[in-house]
Amino acid sequence: MAFDLNNFVIDRVVRGIAVSQGDNAKLGINAGDVLFSINQITNPSLSCSSESTDAVDALNVPIATFYRAKNAEFSAENALFDMNLLATQAGTTKKLASTTAKIEAPCFQTIDVGTETTYTLSHTPKAGTTPKVYVLNGDGTLGAKIVIDTTAADKKIAISGTTVTIVNGENGYKEGDQIFFMYDYEADGSAGNGAVEVANSAMNFPVGCKFIMEILGADVCDQTNLIYAYLIFPNAKLSPDFDWSIATDSTHPFSMRAMQELTLHSSIAV
Repeated sequence: MAFDLNNFVIDRVVRGIAVSQGDNAKLGINAGDVLFSINQITNPSLSCSSESTDAVDALNVPIATFYRAKNAEFSAENALFDMNLLATQAGTTKKLASTTAKIEAPCFQTIDVGTETTYTLSHTPKAGTTPKVYVLNGDGTLGAKIVIDTTAADKKIAISGTTVTIVNGENGYKEGDQIFFMYDYEADGSAGNGAVEVANSAMNFPVGCKFIMEILGADVCDQTNLIYAYLIFPNAKLSPDFDWSIATDSTHPFSMRAMQELTLHSSIAV
């Protein structure tokens, strides 16, 4: 018997995948490459609209309505913040630090002064730059700026590579003091020195893609056998507009529109 389905009960959205429509040498993307794949989709919503024009008689009474300019817009949220989704919204790609593509990253580090005179920074400050160093107040705010010199003396400290040298005692720094370091370093992908970057430039915008969303559900008359349904935008463009509330319980919102020359498809498979 041929597979036929009329009433479909939705269980949940399984995943959503965006695929590149063509080659993009600038971003290093080939046709068919996955731009992002998310599996924590919440609050999915599809909105379809159109414009209408009425034909009226001499008394301005509508006698016919014609529809045109169909639009379809999909919006949802991902329960987790996704870097690849962000990169697609920004019209770029996620960059991974490597020896050939280093990423400049900031570092805020606090050193608790003990009885030692030497301490180690987490990273090597970028060549040609000088860290900014401050005494940390008891409430966590920045206090007096500390002078960096070639050798440590009294309230001056010395930095060589990742090694920090201080002077202990009343004229220097005593046990219990905290020193705050702010500097830039280059992540090269080595152990303990990795970084991931997405740059949202004013000059880059999202490009067209194919979006496929997988939905798990069942026939209303047979809820034992689960069925996969697919919502497909053959030609969609992700919106660069989104609001991200930076909090533990925040979500990553996104929306996209179907383009005019292609149509919206949906399918269900067993």
